[in-house]
Amino acid sequence: MKLDIFRIGASLVTATLTVLTSTACGIIQPAGVRPEIPETVEHSELVGRWDGVPECRSPLPVIRLRDDYTFSVKDFPVEWDGPGPDSQVTRRSTDGKWHAVNKDSGSTPYLVLKFENEKDNKFLPFYLENGELWMSGSVPVYGEPDHSYPCQYKRTSVDPDFGR
Repeated sequence: MKLDIFRIGASLVTATLTVLTSTACGIIQPAGVRPEIPETVEHSELVGRWDGVPECRSPLPVIRLRDDYTFSVKDFPVEWDGPGPDSQVTRRSTDGKWHAVNKDSGSTPYLVLKFENEKDNKFLPFYLENGELWMSGSVPVYGEPDHSYPCQYKRTSVDPDFGR
């Protein structure tokens, strides 16, 4: 009986995480195109410098994932103040610990960023585009819980300190 309750609870958590990582962290692709999802992501594929694409808006964010599972972010988008041409984005630059999750039943592999001195985690799911590994993120719109903007990341260097 306890095992059945545990399985039901685990299934609910997995379903919730799947919905959150596929919508809130949204893998944003053109209509009708399903992203290719990697089965697993290796540590060596992650270590390095990851740059945000122009949709993340300027200044473009940078995530530096180090081999010892520490990271630093510069201009990481946290929150948009709303839709519109004069919208601003709240950003942060900080450090923390990261890890990748490959074996979360029913979910794409994803990166977890745990920020130091903050009770905040970010989940960035992985997808493949033309055989290249990308991370997908989204930034919530302040005061509009059902709206967010995409912010994808591409690894631009295997050296996390490249471009300093």
